Amino acid sequence: MMNLDRRFFIKSLGLLGGASFVQNVNANELELAETAFKFAALPYLQNLTEQHITICCVLSSPGIAWVDILKDDGTLSHKIYEVVDGIRNARAEVFKFKVPHQGADFKYRVGAKGPGGLEISSEVINTKLPIENKSTCDVLILNDIHEDRSSYSYLYNKTALNHKDLVIINGDSFHYIMKQSDVTDKMLDPIAKAFASQVPFVMVKGNHDNRGSFIRHLKNYYDLPNNKFYQAFTVGPVLWIILDGGEDKEDEHEALRGEYEFDNYRLEQRAWLTGGMQSKMRKKAKHIIVVNHFPFFHSDEYHGTVHNRTSFHDILEKYKVDAVIGGHSHEFGFYPPDANHNYHVIIGGGPEKDNRTMIEVAAIDQKLVVNLRRENGELVNALQKG
Repeated sequence: MMNLDRRFFIKSLGLLGGASFVQNVNANELELAETAFKFAALPYLQNLTEQHITICCVLSSPGIAWVDILKDDGTLSHKIYEVVDGIRNARAEVFKFKVPHQGADFKYRVGAKGPGGLEISSEVINTKLPIENKSTCDVLILNDIHEDRSSYSYLYNKTALNHKDLVIINGDSFHYIMKQSDVTDKMLDPIAKAFASQVPFVMVKGNHDNRGSFIRHLKNYYDLPNNKFYQAFTVGPVLWIILDGGEDKEDEHEALRGEYEFDNYRLEQRAWLTGGMQSKMRKKAKHIIVVNHFPFFHSDEYHGTVHNRTSFHDILEKYKVDAVIGGHSHEFGFYPPDANHNYHVIIGGGPEKDNRTMIEVAAIDQKLVVNLRRENGELVNALQKG
């Protein structure tokens, strides 16, 4: 179970409002609508809590969507809409449905109605949520896909983890984000088809995920605690701390056109992290793993790397985290504690074939294993604790 600590952060719904969607079209327009109206991104899972899982989808054009919750025999149990202040989200393309899971997996499909009343639906999907055993954790971490959309399914299926509670995408899924179709075609739809309709995932931003004219809309496509990309949660005995490393350049760099304040943003996260390390969730955790696209050590010395290090490293050392997992450099590496850091630094590779990696985290009570594997399954090295 991904348990969100309310003292670590306050959950913000961030849902969209709307009204019913009615549109009259003639026969030619209807034919065009039937050709064009589809799921731009099939259903994908976000933000699992003790009570709910968020099911998201994206339509190719405005409409209204809903989730059919199905009984074991496949017949309809009930429908769920996205509703805010008594108003269903409609005339929209992005939908986020908060679905009670009642502590068990369930069957669902997503339906939608678009121009001319045309209806579409997804296939029936069976969730695979980490809700049955709170003493274990099995998490897969991928990074630096850089728009090679086939890598998601390839690496997901190559991992030695037989079961995945969660998948973390650790930055640089994109080169640039210029429009909605970049988000759906290059990330959301490929991962929905690979795993995310059944297994939840967490999006960690990399520097390239901050580039392009559409970046200000990016968080609309995810269900983010407190509407922030940085967050903390537990899966079994592991506390996960997700940091948003920002850009690799100085805020004043000419390439950033005076549009960024990542130094202040990292300091905001430092204050949040300092407070969060006092939480009951941290004190109860048997293991702590930090995920940031930027490795603090064994990487470059550009401004982003250095400022991430000065913002977070001393706190993570003080509270003796087990590992900081990064990417960014495109050179995989495994670095045990040394004179510079008292935690493991594990860096994923990518994005080229034969340089892609999978980072597998498995924990049972006091035991923790973190494997760094090449895409062919070869074990590079492993952290073993307990």
